[in-house]
Amino acid sequence: AAIKMDELLVSWLGSDTVYENVQQLMETYRAAEAPEDFEKEGDDSSQSSPRGVIPPFYPKGQQTQRARRRMLHPKNATSFPSTALLDDGTWLPMPSNGIQQEGETTCVRDLVESVFAEVGREEEQGQQQQRQRQRYLTVETFGRITKDACRFPSFFNAPLFSRILDLWNTRNDTQNAHVITQEMMEWFWMQEMEPYDAPERFFRLLKQPEHDYIARDDFLPYIKELLNDHPGLEFLSNHAEFQEKYAVTVITRIFYVVNKCHSGRITSRQVRRSDLVQAFHQVDEEEDINKVTRYFSYEHFYVLYCRFWELDGDRDYRITREDLLKYGDHSLSHMIVDRIFDAAPRPFETMTNREFLSYEDFIFFMLSEEDKANEVSVRYWFSCVDVDGDGKLNNMEMRSFYAVQLHRMQCMGHEIVPFEDMLCQMMDMIKPANPEYLVAEDFLQAECAQVSGALFDALFNLNKYLMFEQRDPFVERQKREDEFETDWDRFACIDYNRLAMEEEAREEEAMEIDWVVAGDDDEETDEFNAMGGLSSASEAPF
Repeated sequence: AAIKMDELLVSWLGSDTVYENVQQLMETYRAAEAPEDFEKEGDDSSQSSPRGVIPPFYPKGQQTQRARRRMLHPKNATSFPSTALLDDGTWLPMPSNGIQQEGETTCVRDLVESVFAEVGREEEQGQQQQRQRQRYLTVETFGRITKDACRFPSFFNAPLFSRILDLWNTRNDTQNAHVITQEMMEWFWMQEMEPYDAPERFFRLLKQPEHDYIARDDFLPYIKELLNDHPGLEFLSNHAEFQEKYAVTVITRIFYVVNKCHSGRITSRQVRRSDLVQAFHQVDEEEDINKVTRYFSYEHFYVLYCRFWELDGDRDYRITREDLLKYGDHSLSHMIVDRIFDAAPRPFETMTNREFLSYEDFIFFMLSEEDKANEVSVRYWFSCVDVDGDGKLNNMEMRSFYAVQLHRMQCMGHEIVPFEDMLCQMMDMIKPANPEYLVAEDFLQAECAQVSGALFDALFNLNKYLMFEQRDPFVERQKREDEFETDWDRFACIDYNRLAMEEEAREEEAMEIDWVVAGDDDEETDEFNAMGGLSSASEAPF
């Protein structure tokens, strides 16, 4: 009986019907595979990426539905002047001789009245309340006010609309206003717009009314609107979990560049001294999101997130010291890894546990590691190697870091470069004000900004230091003449292309394996059927 059952089982497993059912189940599982670890994090998104835990690649050469809608949207068909400065405009017309002169400010009242006349709706009879009926705008028709009168990016429309209503309701101690009238718009302009220039208007809109700084969560409504509005991000609409990660990445990159003191609070002065306002306007006008390399590039997000995911082996969304040692093919020394955890700046220090790196902390680390030619990264690494915290990097501190590098060179069979030779070479390149020690400002001198990072590589990144020692002058010249503005832009482009090629290779390999397995199973089935197959044992049902 046992032998008979084995024969029936083998014949059943070899049948075409069973093979097709198994193949269908496998395809269903692959299509429905979801990142369970993100669900543990509290991500209750109902839609998951078909590629699982890795974000989708950016689609090339496709015009999206959003792009077509943007081209046909009324806010892009405005008749208002588009060459006015960002901070131009007063509510009432300025005194003039009746002829518009070059540089003369725009009368915002005329622009607003024109919009209300063209797209505004009239109140119902019951809403008059013994006064003349007014026209009003809804959030759908408010876009031209946002773009043309207030000079904000178009995706600021919904948050700006909500802010005007909130301020108006707070002023009148009521919650009745749900649409914006011309009276409300005039009051908002006189209170929040006309007394200030473009950076201050931007700052006052993003921050909470009771605060004098922009916090991390203040950016979320605007990045959410960008994800819903921008044609270059339409392909993420079915990947809610990665929309959240993209927003976190953009916000953290903003704080990395703008909030140089790493307080987690962006002030008006920091906004004014940065390119944040220009970057928001650029991403609003540019349909290819990857051309906006400052903060918003999707390819940059993809590189950052995939590197984080490669290191996070246990999928707890945290990087440990052992995980970070694997970065860049184990290029970092254990000594600098310890200092990164103990002393490196964190973006949001009040929420930080120093026993691990969060995704936001990792963004700070990676941006600093791959581009050591800017002020933020220089101060990041200087705080790590300045062990005693006196603001001076002396020979004893550099020697302690380099001793680990010497040991690694010896173990790997590389030619040993004595500490004195390395230090002499670096001092000749940096030319510090005091030969006894280095300060952060020595690395920021204009004439040595591109090579000052070599000292940091010599102290803790063996792979990059060896590449620096063996550098090709022709390759270095090509770098200076290429299209990339920063080392980070260059690295992100190269790494994104590497990840894309690896993904294509995996997909081709998986297709080949599927074809081979399907072919072998077909041959085995044919051989089994030729020997009689199930026909000799089909008298009993399975």
